[in-house]
Amino acid sequence: MRSLASVQSLFTIERSVAAIDALGAAEASRFIDTLRMRTLVSRRLADLPSPSNAVRDCQAALAVKVASLAHMHTVLQANLDRLERVARDTRLAIVAGKGLVAHTRYPDPSIRDFNDLDLFVGNHTDAFRLSAVLRGEFGYTFQDNELPWLKVDPSDGMVYGQIAHVAPRGAGDMLNVDVHFGDYSVRHCGRLRIAGGLTRDTSGLHLLAPEDNLACVVNNAAGDYFVTAKDTNDLLLGITAPDFDLPRFLGLIRQARLDGFLGFMIRTLRETTVLTEEQERRFREIPPALTVEPPPRPDAPSWTLRCLGTTLHAFAVRRDAGLIAAGRTAANAFSYYRKRLQLRAVHGGGRNARAAEWNPWTCVRLVPLDMATGLLEQPGEAAYTDAASSFIGGDKEFERFDTAAGMYFRIGDEFFVGTVEYDLSADVIRQARAAAAVRTR
Repeated sequence: MRSLASVQSLFTIERSVAAIDALGAAEASRFIDTLRMRTLVSRRLADLPSPSNAVRDCQAALAVKVASLAHMHTVLQANLDRLERVARDTRLAIVAGKGLVAHTRYPDPSIRDFNDLDLFVGNHTDAFRLSAVLRGEFGYTFQDNELPWLKVDPSDGMVYGQIAHVAPRGAGDMLNVDVHFGDYSVRHCGRLRIAGGLTRDTSGLHLLAPEDNLACVVNNAAGDYFVTAKDTNDLLLGITAPDFDLPRFLGLIRQARLDGFLGFMIRTLRETTVLTEEQERRFREIPPALTVEPPPRPDAPSWTLRCLGTTLHAFAVRRDAGLIAAGRTAANAFSYYRKRLQLRAVHGGGRNARAAEWNPWTCVRLVPLDMATGLLEQPGEAAYTDAASSFIGGDKEFERFDTAAGMYFRIGDEFFVGTVEYDLSADVIRQARAAAAVRTR
């Protein structure tokens, strides 16, 4: 059935219809949903002269999402125009990436599903300036299940991370926006090293280079540990474009240790997609890569495989630092990815109160004050005990405070509670408002 979601289907539609009939509408629509090419599949099924009951029911199950995607495509340009104005008004160079670049390669961009708008800026200062405008002027809020996060790589001082924004409730013509800054994180402890492509000489809305962008697509799939049909379509249309610099792309993939997962994506592509002779020649230019990572499941993401693959990747990334360092980082990755983390308040000290070290395998989440205090049924307040502070990336408007109870961060005039394991001690929550009053005045 994957072939039904390919822009160049390897198998006939009759074979896909037989698979839908065999699976049943509920299971077939669930699987099609995971492939992230619902619009294309729905259009192809709509062209059938005499669809079976299972096909009709499958289309009905997809209809709401397909209609939502059609609306998102309709309002896309208005959202880009708004972001262009924001970039000009704030004198920011904003680089649009991921789906915003990938869909330009499609003969019909409307068949490519997308979830949000991915924007890149060169540094954390610009990221939080942009975030402040999105939230202050347009009513965006932080995404509850993907809180702002950052890492710092001490090898070069790079501060990088992401701020996910949700469009205001009821504003159906506004799309969610993710702001990435500094560089692009690869799984647990790697970097894609595309920082050079995130800076521009002029303000406005720009496009990420196609090689950098496709590397982001591969990285996303590797992070999820699942290959969608949207991923393989992006791969096909990206790599075989006449202006695509394949050696440059492969250089990014290899240094990030993603060549093994790229191999899984190419294998999935070949199993579902018919290639022209020229496309086949292009893919033969990519040498096969050996990997000890397990192949992803073809039918659904697997949390267990994601944990195992990420752990092995962490070891490979840190191998040059020595076996002990690589082993420790791999163990850290396994500990972090083996469970589903959820923000919560905990009583007492322990891991939640430890000062986090800055390194590529420590991801610090920033919890807004209201969200943090809402974790306690009776939060109360406690006096803030002054603590050591430090500036992030030498920026005096980006300050970290380490206390016995936990971490706080001041970004301009905003204040956050920091966490790595998603646990916040009750003490750090109770002291948060007092800390904010002292540190933001």
